[in-house]
Amino acid sequence: MKLIIAEKPELGRAIGTALNLTPAASGTMTGSGYTVVWAFGHLMELEEPEKLDSKYAKWNLADLPMFFNPWPSVAIDGKAERLAQIGKLMQQADSIVNAGDPDDEGQYLIDEILDHFHNTKPVERVLINDNTPSEIQKAFQQLQPNDKFRSIGEAAHARALCDKTFGYNYSRFFALKLNVKGMSVGRVQTPTLGLVVNRDKAIEGHVKQKYFELSAATILHNISIGLDFKPLKESLEDGHCLDCALLEDVGANLPHPAQFEITKVQKTEEPPLPFNLVKLQAHMNEKYNIPVSRTLEITQELRDKYKAITYNRSDCQYLNAEQHESAPQILPAVMQRLGVEMPLNYSITSKCFNGENVTAHHAIIPTGSHFDLNALTDEQKNVYTEIALRYLVQFLPGRTTEVTTAEAGIDGKGSFKASTSRVLSAGFADYYPAKAVNTTALSDVPAGQYSAEITDCEISEKFTAPPKRYTQASLITDMTQIAKYVTDPQAKAALKAKDKDKKGENGSIGTPATRDKIIETLIKRGYLQDDGKHLISTPYGRQFYDLLPDDIKKPDLTALWWTIQEDIKSGNANISDMTDSVLASIRSHLQDDYSGVHVSRETNREEIGKCPLCGKPVYEGKLSFRCSGYRDGCTFALWKENNYFKHFGKSLTKAAAKSLLGPHHRCLTKNLTSAKTGKKYDAYFKMAMQDGRPQFSLEFPDKKAPKKTTARRK
Repeated sequence: MKLIIAEKPELGRAIGTALNLTPAASGTMTGSGYTVVWAFGHLMELEEPEKLDSKYAKWNLADLPMFFNPWPSVAIDGKAERLAQIGKLMQQADSIVNAGDPDDEGQYLIDEILDHFHNTKPVERVLINDNTPSEIQKAFQQLQPNDKFRSIGEAAHARALCDKTFGYNYSRFFALKLNVKGMSVGRVQTPTLGLVVNRDKAIEGHVKQKYFELSAATILHNISIGLDFKPLKESLEDGHCLDCALLEDVGANLPHPAQFEITKVQKTEEPPLPFNLVKLQAHMNEKYNIPVSRTLEITQELRDKYKAITYNRSDCQYLNAEQHESAPQILPAVMQRLGVEMPLNYSITSKCFNGENVTAHHAIIPTGSHFDLNALTDEQKNVYTEIALRYLVQFLPGRTTEVTTAEAGIDGKGSFKASTSRVLSAGFADYYPAKAVNTTALSDVPAGQYSAEITDCEISEKFTAPPKRYTQASLITDMTQIAKYVTDPQAKAALKAKDKDKKGENGSIGTPATRDKIIETLIKRGYLQDDGKHLISTPYGRQFYDLLPDDIKKPDLTALWWTIQEDIKSGNANISDMTDSVLASIRSHLQDDYSGVHVSRETNREEIGKCPLCGKPVYEGKLSFRCSGYRDGCTFALWKENNYFKHFGKSLTKAAAKSLLGPHHRCLTKNLTSAKTGKKYDAYFKMAMQDGRPQFSLEFPDKKAPKKTTARRK
């Protein structure tokens, strides 16, 4: 029996169908000497350090760096049963076919299963880019020895080892050095934090720059046209004209008359491409304010429970011919389900149907599954609807517009321009949102040469605006193109080379399956704050990012690792070359001195005052106003249910705590009631420290009656 191990269920079932296999028990398909079984993505992960050596259960600087050679893998929670089933089938097999996705991770995913069970049986590799039966059959006629592709999987394994080594060691190192629990450092996580930190600093440090614009008017073909002057590029700084004198000179020396040229160009705008995961996450966040992590969850629900969409963790926006051929059978039911009618033309082949641009996965589209749309939650309906609409419009014609441009050159300085567009044929835009078209009377002016006066010149003074704050949508998008922020030319080139075959990535960090979790972790750790619209770095996040060494916090590290991975693939490097470089980096920082650095995750909260014992900030908690140095052993706290305050029928409020921690260490308390006379009076509650504990006394404003009572705090 030849055992085929596929990476995921849909691929396994597609292979079974192509090879005419019959569904069998426990999620397999058999027949003709084959058995196909499928994993559910990664079935294994590297074991936790403390489970490999109990000493690592306690965090200790002396134990760093942690590394295991070999570093064993174990079954991921909930996947042990499937892993064991594959192991039993391997024992029964005569030979095995690795049917992982045709990429580094797909190779590694199956190879790690083979290695886990110490496989010695012959293994072949099948490379499937297209799930159509004919293409799968063709792929099985071109099986190759799996050993030929082993180095590709080793490169992915090296990255997994290095990510774990990097994250475990640096997270423990900084948590111990700074004495702050819950700190984490990651190859992808930390540069992502840096994007937000640097954006926030640019916003807050933005200095308004004054610039100038020149507007004017003319009459062409008896139609009044507004004009804007566009200086030559060499006269601009960051796209703006800072030289008012230049514009004044243009306005004072206009040609009489000016020579205008009117040109008309027709453009056809095709419908937007179907979604990949990042584009979908960004779209849902922008339109519905759904967190990017929730969108991934929803797509998984749509796949697992309803089989409503294709593979959801795709980085690709393109499709194969197979999807084009099956559309007439699928899309009428999709339209009926959504309650929409579109004049679909299945003879249209939009730009998304380009198999050369399909990577290991194609774009996310609806399937032919039958289900009740009303059974979905509102969020699920919205996600499914957006995916379906993006696919439906691929079978509608493009939107045709006519762009009319008027231009009059001013020798050596620039030109006056006006431009407008009008829709000639709406096409898909009748059914799906498209960019707004700005139509003016200029569209009615015929193309040609015109002589006309330029009048009503006016110079306006404007100021540059700071960059926009990140949203979850814009941050996850920038993770796919982080190379544009990299200054080192070699690192920038390496990041772009890494994504050269990926249309949806351009110098990226992270993967479609991990980016949402990275953002979620940054929020959970307290490094970022989501105010419901924007992502903002907290003071804690900024402090932490700023103190990290450049060599571990920049995206350049991903570029460095990629170059070593490429050497591993080509046989010019080993896994140990990459892990050794990471361990060397860790060792180089183990003696870094952070003794004078204080980082507190409390810094994004209101400071009540300074601790009278150690001088660190005091913050409000649920039960008390407590010193932030409690992790360092400071015991100072002002309890809200303070017995001394309760004796007078009062509670210790935030305002009172601020006064007690102020320069006079007292707070004015009004409308106290005398136990003897029943009369109302005002007095100060005064705090003094004795034996490291706050004590309180009563002090009267007029100082004439220095009657005092003393009590210890609760």
